[in-house]
Amino acid sequence: MAFEEFVVSGYGGFKSEGRTLWHGDPVAETVVLIGGALQRKTAWGRFEAVLAERFHVFTVDLPGWGEADTLPASYDVDFLAAALHDLLGAAGHRRVHVLGASYGSGIAYRYAQTYPQAVLSVTLAGPLLRVPDEVREDLRRTVRLLEGERMEEFAELSAGIVLRSRPGARVTRQSAVRRILYSLFRDIDDADGQKYRNNTLRVLQQAPSLQPPITAPVLVATGEHDLFTPPDLCREVASTCPDARFTLVYHADHAMHLELPDQAADLLTRFAIGESLDGLAYCHPVEFSAALSPGARMYAGDGRR
Repeated sequence: MAFEEFVVSGYGGFKSEGRTLWHGDPVAETVVLIGGALQRKTAWGRFEAVLAERFHVFTVDLPGWGEADTLPASYDVDFLAAALHDLLGAAGHRRVHVLGASYGSGIAYRYAQTYPQAVLSVTLAGPLLRVPDEVREDLRRTVRLLEGERMEEFAELSAGIVLRSRPGARVTRQSAVRRILYSLFRDIDDADGQKYRNNTLRVLQQAPSLQPPITAPVLVATGEHDLFTPPDLCREVASTCPDARFTLVYHADHAMHLELPDQAADLLTRFAIGESLDGLAYCHPVEFSAALSPGARMYAGDGRR
């Protein structure tokens, strides 16, 4: 069983908290998980448990998340990347594999740009570097519903955005995940409500710079039925990185790490330790994206080059 250790740090006047699951004999360096809206450092569930069988796993509450301080929307991803670096240093993690999911993807992306010496690989799951036009108004409406204390409507719309998929799409465990997310959003307290509001306004108002290019190997993945951060948008993100791979997970949407935690963890593990991503039964063939115009890509059968 992994040994659990917590750490607290302060950067720029705001508290962050981190949690390490130390492995006795890891196969590679630490995996860092940066979550989406309302994702707490202790709430990664089965996905984290599978990773912890092979890695040290470090989960974070950066300013704006979980037990950390609320962060005003005016603070950008550069600040959050610096806060992450400070927290990693306090926990003793010097070189890491970074996963950024949904809201957390912009932080992971910027961290890899700003601290390349600390990053061994980057996985972006359902990356939300910029909000698609199709969901911008719905996200703004969630903030208005929250401010108006219309919690049932807020929860229904928020869960619906995350799990947005085409009618009739076959998505594993979507109904169960929807119930979990609905309850999470409906029962949000005032402190987490303020964090949600500021984080959502931040992602609506800001986008990380695409310069300098990320030098570490990058994997971009989402569910094949994801309409929150749809496949074409994720391909576009991959195309901004010189050494990137892109794939879609079968029978999943934006919440693939909740719907298919074993498969999502296996994909991240294979990528982090340099194993082939070729021929995996649970995902589409991997594409390799050169740093050309958005969407420019070519197929590469093996996962890492």
